[in-house]
Amino acid sequence: MARYRKIDTRMWGDSKFRELSSPQPSGKYLWMFLLTGPQTSNVPGLFHAGEMALAEELEWTVEAFREAFGEASSKGLVEADWKARVVWVPNAVRYNQPESPNVVKSWRYAWDEIPECALKAEAHERLKAFMEGLGEGFAKAFAEACAHPSPNQEQEQEQEQISTFPQTAFADRRAAIAATKSAKPSEAQLEKLYKLYPRKRDKLAAKINKAIAVVIAGDPDHAAMPLEEALNYIAQRITLYAHCVQGRDRDYIPYPASWFNAGSFWDDERDWGNKQNGKTNGNSTHIAGNVLDYHQELLKDGAQ
Repeated sequence: MARYRKIDTRMWGDSKFRELSSPQPSGKYLWMFLLTGPQTSNVPGLFHAGEMALAEELEWTVEAFREAFGEASSKGLVEADWKARVVWVPNAVRYNQPESPNVVKSWRYAWDEIPECALKAEAHERLKAFMEGLGEGFAKAFAEACAHPSPNQEQEQEQEQISTFPQTAFADRRAAIAATKSAKPSEAQLEKLYKLYPRKRDKLAAKINKAIAVVIAGDPDHAAMPLEEALNYIAQRITLYAHCVQGRDRDYIPYPASWFNAGSFWDDERDWGNKQNGKTNGNSTHIAGNVLDYHQELLKDGAQ
């Protein structure tokens, strides 16, 4: 079993970290930056960035960046299409495997924002093969979230827009998220989310509303999403958390206010309390995506 450590991309922006002495430009340091830096998306190894922007972020000259990049590229560790500003780190998914098919589904919007090019098509094939190796659920989720880029896709979309709808899929998504910012979940939806949490106390609609707003806005590791998807995502995470802590002493389960305030819905499921009174809780092991209930009934109640 592989050993791993979580790395928060915000590390690179931490004031104390930035004050530390920096190493000289090198292929090794560059590869670590491309694997964990703030420019990365939630699609492992694939992101949109230009070489000048990356060089500036590292406080390197463009010449030094190109030399270090050439070193890493010569080993097959990284590829780039600088015209499209697409960077691909092929082995990134090995070090940041998705925890469940639902994580793969969350790649949808980040994937759509990557410019179409031959490198994106290559990344698609590599990621597709890796997901198939993880199982049918992962392969199906990838097929749903990440459409195969077509060389003529932009032209086909343009022709379709002339005759059908005057917006791109990206614009549609932006519009849906913008509209969501002024929408709020109904009381019935909040009640259902609250009932999913494994430890009850006072009903905290404000805390749940705040969590929903956080999920809608997204962060460097999670794409923004419309209200309906945010509700569904939080329902999935609460359900999985409840499964992980099933049978645990209630004193070791945080109250809902603490859980939501800490943003624990973003956490790796394997970090949701690996111990119970000093003993390993068997329910905290990795749980396949097919045990998750999507709770689509939340959406039936509608948003105000």
